[in-house]
Amino acid sequence: MVHPYNGKRKGISLVEMTIAVILFGLLSAIALFYYRSLFNIDLTAKKARVAALMNQAYQLSGAYDIFVAQEGIAPSEANLTQFTAANVLILRSLPRNIREMTTTGWELNTSAAAGRPAFLFPIDLNGTGSWDVLSDDDLYCAIFNRELNRSIELNVTNDTNFGTITDNYALYGESFCYSEPIGINFKHWIAIVK
Repeated sequence: MVHPYNGKRKGISLVEMTIAVILFGLLSAIALFYYRSLFNIDLTAKKARVAALMNQAYQLSGAYDIFVAQEGIAPSEANLTQFTAANVLILRSLPRNIREMTTTGWELNTSAAAGRPAFLFPIDLNGTGSWDVLSDDDLYCAIFNRELNRSIELNVTNDTNFGTITDNYALYGESFCYSEPIGINFKHWIAIVK
């Protein structure tokens, strides 16, 4: 049985649907463009990793102080296992590596800066090892120094030298990022001097 047309439609036409999809896509593209320009997602992720690294540094620094107070001597192991030893048990576990920044993680160097012990964190995962190429390692080092001292600019170029451990200790105090030249290559380190 055929019903007569009475002027009322059920649903939408293909043309109307196509126009709606095109408008939705256009509005989505514009929103994504403004979102990406408003938030630098890559820089935000790097800042979050540096914040996690700073948190680890403060935990290790506190563990060092507790170890010295508890044991009466400074820890000597470079791999930090003395902090988790059963007779001491200052930390339940050692800080995990931040896999976007390093392959080895924190170590304790007993004579790193001006003869003082320091926790060192190598930033060595994304670097090119060359002074003339800007790498993620350069950005991590610059972000770390900027977080500690807001007067330092976050303007990193491919020839940025973050200075030596001795110079930066005298300049910035107990926490900083520095560069260690190795021939024509280099390596960045985060240092927390005790």
